[in-house]
Amino acid sequence: MSARNREWPVVLALTPVLILILAPFVWLVISSFKTEAEIGRADPFTWPANLIWRNYLDAWQIGGFGDLVGNSLINLVGVVLLSLITCAPAGYALAKIRFPGREWLFYAFILGLTVPVQAIVIPLYQVLFGLNLVNTLAGIVLVQVSNGIPFGIFLMRSFFISVPDDLVEAAKIDGASHFQILTKVFLPISAPAVQALVIISALSTWNDFFLPLIVLISPEVQTLPLGLVRFASTYASDYRLVFSGTVISFLPIILLYILMQRRFTEGLTQGAIKG
Repeated sequence: MSARNREWPVVLALTPVLILILAPFVWLVISSFKTEAEIGRADPFTWPANLIWRNYLDAWQIGGFGDLVGNSLINLVGVVLLSLITCAPAGYALAKIRFPGREWLFYAFILGLTVPVQAIVIPLYQVLFGLNLVNTLAGIVLVQVSNGIPFGIFLMRSFFISVPDDLVEAAKIDGASHFQILTKVFLPISAPAVQALVIISALSTWNDFFLPLIVLISPEVQTLPLGLVRFASTYASDYRLVFSGTVISFLPIILLYILMQRRFTEGLTQGAIKG
């Protein structure tokens, strides 16, 4: 039996699962183009008579999605950049620099993966309040970066530790510092791991509801998930607006994942195999 023939049973088994997963999203997207009368019909999967693009414009204007998307983008960019700046050097140091207590320090970071953020939300809020970072985008960026650091360090170390030590020694002979080795040798060859970290950080940041709920209070600084809940509760009876706003909220991050999914998969698999 050829490899392609062996794949067919797996494809047939996973197809119903894929349909179950995609059906709610397909229904949501189709419904977002309908009128209120069409949404109320018995068959939810009927195609609208006309695509009502106005639903998206109304949702964008009424819900203030421009500010919400802007806040979420600022939050996302800040978290992704700080995650790379902190996790890449830390992963390199824990993988290639020998110093006393290196293994214990790595285990301490890994221990952070076992602590749910809900367990530390009270002291976390007290720290932010003492630093005057409550209700600020800077505060939520720092909180989300610190929450993602344990996994980010684990991912980058898993990739870096597989790189031959001979590369490090050769670079040292040429007079390169550890910073130069990281930026000119390790980061260029670890693009899959870096892109995997970018996607994971972006996904978790864009979809995060709990931490922004604790830190961000004013509507002016709230991110998209918070704004969407507020918008949906205000216009709960206007389904066309709620559906359109929901599509607006998840469409950017889905597009990002589609564009980078191959690198994302490569980064996770290479890190797992090499680590």
